[in-house]
Amino acid sequence: MWVSKNNSIGRDYFSMDILTTTSPQELKIIPRKDSDSPVIKLTNKSTRTTATIVPSKSDDGNYMVLSGDFTIEEDNLYSYKVQMSSEDDEIIYKGLIYCTNQTSLDKYFVNKDEYTEETSFDNEYIFI
Repeated sequence: MWVSKNNSIGRDYFSMDILTTTSPQELKIIPRKDSDSPVIKLTNKSTRTTATIVPSKSDDGNYMVLSGDFTIEEDNLYSYKVQMSSEDDEIIYKGLIYCTNQTSLDKYFVNKDEYTEETSFDNEYIFI
């Protein structure tokens, strides 16, 4: 939640996009306002470093489609803000990006290949 300068209360809405490391990446958003030259501020949530990206913009119905080379690393979470332009820092959209190269996203598992099941015994219980 947030409180504006005139004390009205609102909520920030973040959507989660899942992208791969393969360029170009594409974000399909519904911004608060339309912009001819939007700019993306992409922040790595682990390192807290922010990169400025000037994407190419197209429209798909009511959606704004932003394409570009985001230079993101696998298994990292990023927050991003879309601004009106490089001269106007008004935020028109906020979101999150999780980067993974897993292809079966419907079967996506956060701990993929991090847990190995023990197979050296038959897992029988002995009651005394």
